[in-house]
Amino acid sequence: MRPRPQRTSTLSKTTTKSAGRSRWRHTPWIGLIAVVALAHGAMAPAAVTASPNVVVVMTDDMDVGSMRVMKSTRNLIGRRGIEFTNSFVTTPLCCPSRATFQTGLYAHNHGVPGNDPPHGGAAGFSHSVRPRQTLAVRLHRAGYRTGYVGKYLNNPGSDGQLNVPPGWNRWFEPAFDTNYQMFDYAVDDNGRRSDYGHSPADYQTDVLARQSLKFISESSKRRKPFFLMLGTVAPHADPKRRGKSRDPVAAPRHESRFNRAPLPRPPAFNERDVKDKPRFIRRPRFDRARKRQIRAMYRSRLRSLLAVDDAVRHIVSRLKRTGELGNTAIIFTSDNGFLLGEHRLTGKALPYEESTSVPLLIRGPGFPRGGRRNQIVGNIDLAPTILDIAGAPHGRMDGRTLLPIARDRSRKGRDGLLIEMLKGSGRRPFRALRSHDYLFVKSARDRHRRLGPVGELYDLKRDPDEMTNRYRDDSYRAVRQKLSRQLKRLTGCRRKGCG
Repeated sequence: MRPRPQRTSTLSKTTTKSAGRSRWRHTPWIGLIAVVALAHGAMAPAAVTASPNVVVVMTDDMDVGSMRVMKSTRNLIGRRGIEFTNSFVTTPLCCPSRATFQTGLYAHNHGVPGNDPPHGGAAGFSHSVRPRQTLAVRLHRAGYRTGYVGKYLNNPGSDGQLNVPPGWNRWFEPAFDTNYQMFDYAVDDNGRRSDYGHSPADYQTDVLARQSLKFISESSKRRKPFFLMLGTVAPHADPKRRGKSRDPVAAPRHESRFNRAPLPRPPAFNERDVKDKPRFIRRPRFDRARKRQIRAMYRSRLRSLLAVDDAVRHIVSRLKRTGELGNTAIIFTSDNGFLLGEHRLTGKALPYEESTSVPLLIRGPGFPRGGRRNQIVGNIDLAPTILDIAGAPHGRMDGRTLLPIARDRSRKGRDGLLIEMLKGSGRRPFRALRSHDYLFVKSARDRHRRLGPVGELYDLKRDPDEMTNRYRDDSYRAVRQKLSRQLKRLTGCRRKGCG
């Protein structure tokens, strides 16, 4: 491995090891160590950069409960790093959430409301977000080799063009017309279309994993640190199909798994009484047929995640083999959560826990091994965290780096996180505040009753399943007023005012 040029990083004081190879930071006495080692016939330590590599694995529509089948991911990232147990997305919908990851901004600041063009999707992102605001461009300017493999934003190339966004050295993205298919799909391979068939080797998650491994191997031979993002489609359904055929498709080697897995039924599953929920939430309880459909979907989702788990294991193995593991931060998360029958609902784009809560595991320099943090964190925090790891400037972002609370579990986190669904998203707009103790929601006007914004308030200490709406409970008047002020402050906030 060739030595890399020194860069300034917030992690430059750490010393790490990987695969028997010491990764030393540049210090005034490093030359003396090398001289002494050579004098005694020992191998001199390999020179490395002060800027760690960063690898991000992001799933699509993954509920937190499904982490139970991700054994390699939990072991290789969670147990060797930190698990953030109160991690949320600020907009629980694919494209706005991914735009937030790329910019560190709330949706009302990056301007991408939904998944579909012209205002949403990849087209909306290109129109609303300046290249210099993106994570890729910032890291590229900081000297990183950057690679993106997998789903980036929704409706890519919907204009029929294959375009590599600014800031990426390597680009490999499933094409617009086939991007949710696990077989018989096409990809944008650095601006050229490549087609894949129906053989087991063509299974999309495995192809994405192989491309990720290739990027790591190539990058480890260069003088630059690298940033790799793997965005899997799993466990997202195929929206172009109907009925059961929409369910996620597993890798052939996993097709027989979880055939008897029971569908989780927390207290909120098929909730008995939803009269205190907004009118647009109320719908009939599930019958047996619908329960079977949800169970089949759940099992398919679990199967599809096994290939993602394999990909994480192979990535960690490749990092170790190339001597990069000790100098690499690895992040695992999802773009949003997913309801599986809670409150008589399936899907996302709602303020409830199952829709907004996502797994977040991080290991690497600066992240203690085997830790858990319960501070409220959001996907707005990932971009500043990655830039902090890289020693690159943040610019103006709504999020905050997670390194301080990673290092100090007693450090105070934010009081509340804004969760929003904007007009133009194609979903019913809402604004919500998620704190440790409460979920406070203001939804759009209920047209059926011609009422103003619909309010919801859940006391999470007494009611963690969000089953009893206390918005009109007089005993919560002071709480409601306090949360309303906080929500008003965050709605439309800009940069420092979003903290």
